[in-house]
Amino acid sequence: MPEPELNMFDSWPGGSWEATVRYVLALLVIYLAAIWVALVFWTYRDIRQRTRDPVLQTVAVLLVLLFFLPGHWVYLIVRPRYTLAELYERSLEEEALLQELEDQKACPTCKRRVQDDFLVCPSCRTQLKEPCRQCGRPLSYAWVACPYCGLEKPPREGFGARPVRPPQPRQYSGQAAPAPRAPAPRGPAPQPARPAAPPPAPAPQPRPNRDPFGARGTAAPQPGQAPDDGPVIGG
Repeated sequence: MPEPELNMFDSWPGGSWEATVRYVLALLVIYLAAIWVALVFWTYRDIRQRTRDPVLQTVAVLLVLLFFLPGHWVYLIVRPRYTLAELYERSLEEEALLQELEDQKACPTCKRRVQDDFLVCPSCRTQLKEPCRQCGRPLSYAWVACPYCGLEKPPREGFGARPVRPPQPRQYSGQAAPAPRAPAPRGPAPQPARPAAPPPAPAPQPRPNRDPFGARGTAAPQPGQAPDDGPVIGG
């Protein structure tokens, strides 16, 4: 019996079961290492497609690099939901939807949606456009000519061109409007008037000589006149 058992163990790869276990463990480690490297690379590519923040990219790669499968599971839970390409496509779809909503016209009376080629609102019978007299296409009231056949539109009744009114003077409340001033003639500036010269002072009159011995009020002799003899004292 012992000999067949030895022959059976000798038939294992490597010569014994211990060597076979080592081979299996080595293959398992290589397989797990390959999965580990692949997960790290996949995480790096995936996080770059979802965000441009270098800090978040580094944290995601380190999470898988250090914790392997548990880190990868955590990354799958907390990663951004949409990629940058998906966000861009969603933004384009939203812009297209908003543009369609803006392009959809509404009736000015009942505010219901109408088509661009409607002549009359089907809900309230409001006149929206008028047909061209030559090709029958719907024309807007603001157009001057038909863009399809080139026929000029006749002016609508009661909607002729507005006359140009001259500007009117501004009215002042409670006061008459000031009269327009005549333009002053251009010429040399007037010279300022010089002050008049003061009149000459009158000549001083000669004061009469006062005689202490004679009568008061005797006038002084005029030039060229002999003086009067004064009173004689004593005889």
